[in-house]
Amino acid sequence: MTGLLLFAALAGGVNWAAVWRGGPMGLALERATKPAVMLALIVAVLVWPSEPGSAAAVMVRPWLVAGLVASVAGDVLLLPPGRFVAGLVAFLLGHLAYLAAFILLPGSVPWLVAGVLAAAVLIATVGRALVRSATRVGLGGPVALYLVAICAMAVAATRTGEPAAILGAWLFVTSDAMLGWGRLRAPAPGMPRGGRRGLGVAVMVTYHLAQGLLVLALVA
Repeated sequence: MTGLLLFAALAGGVNWAAVWRGGPMGLALERATKPAVMLALIVAVLVWPSEPGSAAAVMVRPWLVAGLVASVAGDVLLLPPGRFVAGLVAFLLGHLAYLAAFILLPGSVPWLVAGVLAAAVLIATVGRALVRSATRVGLGGPVALYLVAICAMAVAATRTGEPAAILGAWLFVTSDAMLGWGRLRAPAPGMPRGGRRGLGVAVMVTYHLAQGLLVLALVA
């Protein structure tokens, strides 16, 4: 199990370097390492020992695995040149699976309120801008639906009050917001290639950290 987590971390580091490098070599490394990270996490979850007599672990783990499998599909679909809508659907299913997992865990009203307020601010600011941009290319409905799903997942994670769950969920939101901004919003005039690569690396760093934290939160 420890070896699998270390392999996932190593593959993630190579993936970040590949995204920064770009070009044919970088793309080849990205195609190999991007799904490798998630596959290692899936196997780690499957071999992770459950707490004896823990009914919650038994119920949560299948939803976690479903979310990770959907994420692998989304990763592959978004590899260059990328099938954005298909990848969006895959990650939508992943967030619904994570949402189901977090709903099974206990929570508190104050943390729920905090999550709802954070989601409301996000939707009213960044989310609103992304949906407007998506509408101009005929993707307003799917992007709005995705925004609601990922925010619902983040609210459910926040409700638990568990630091790993909260940080992982909102890092996932941050990663997807940056990805959507890069795909749907026009790049700044004169933005250097390094800036675009930097955004790509930021998307992957926050994404991999989010997935790792969600795994820790849901299996521990």
